[in-house]
Amino acid sequence: MEIKKLQKCALCGAEAELELSHIIPKMAVRTLKKTSVGNIRNTDNPNMVVQDSEKHYMLCGDCEDLFSEDETYFANMMFHPYLQGERIRFDYDDRLFYFLTSVSWRSLYWDLLDFVENHVVGIDALECLIKSEKIMRDFLLHKRSDTDNIENHIFFFDDIKEIGYDESSRLKDLKPHATFHRGITSYTFCYENEGIYGTISNMMGIVILTFYRFGKDEKLVNTKVENGSGYIEAKDQQIVSVVGNEFTHIMKTAQGASNSISDAQQEKIVDRIRKSGDAIKDFPIFKDWGNDRRISKQ
Repeated sequence: MEIKKLQKCALCGAEAELELSHIIPKMAVRTLKKTSVGNIRNTDNPNMVVQDSEKHYMLCGDCEDLFSEDETYFANMMFHPYLQGERIRFDYDDRLFYFLTSVSWRSLYWDLLDFVENHVVGIDALECLIKSEKIMRDFLLHKRSDTDNIENHIFFFDDIKEIGYDESSRLKDLKPHATFHRGITSYTFCYENEGIYGTISNMMGIVILTFYRFGKDEKLVNTKVENGSGYIEAKDQQIVSVVGNEFTHIMKTAQGASNSISDAQQEKIVDRIRKSGDAIKDFPIFKDWGNDRRISKQ
């Protein structure tokens, strides 16, 4: 007889056999793999091909099911239509706010374990993050109807038409289109001097920003998702925020990983591209390569 180990569910606290929970929903990495020229790689070890995104034993089956309906809603309402260029305006209901909260909560919960164990952040940041995690957890369990001052935002990383002089040196060689449109990531950021804390998640160019505390000079235009019904458009968005540093961090991390790929792996990548022939033009990455080359010449 097989005896299965029971552990405490991170969301509801029940003792159960936990399931492997994705930090970024599985539908994102599934789409990334389906639309890639070749294999996908992890920035932590770019010479190793990966089959899946980050996941951990976190949730019981009931809590996984609790999230699945809203993930499907997000996929059908926004994720696939945006990536396929079908529309740029998205009318939403309260399921979108719930979904965004669930993604950021998963990332925050896992990061907090590291922050506490390794003393990564100071007391003020830790208190804010622990309080925020509890608020989000209660909201996700339908124990409360709001998230207090916690805000969810979506920024659509659209094609960059032109860049200013002060941005050119920063973006010129960082391949922003390929990095964001062909990548997924999620992590918690802390600017302790400014008292700004949040989580950033990129899903192939749809960037989720959850703020646990704002700074007084933060400015986000046409990005906020209300806890209820509303609409959001992938146009006329603006972010004036320290979060801009995180966009640069994501690009530099991807660049560092790319530079670390061995000659043997580089050869395999080039060989796959060569074998695809003219079909390469049908892959999303082809447009991103073109846009990044255009920026590098500005």
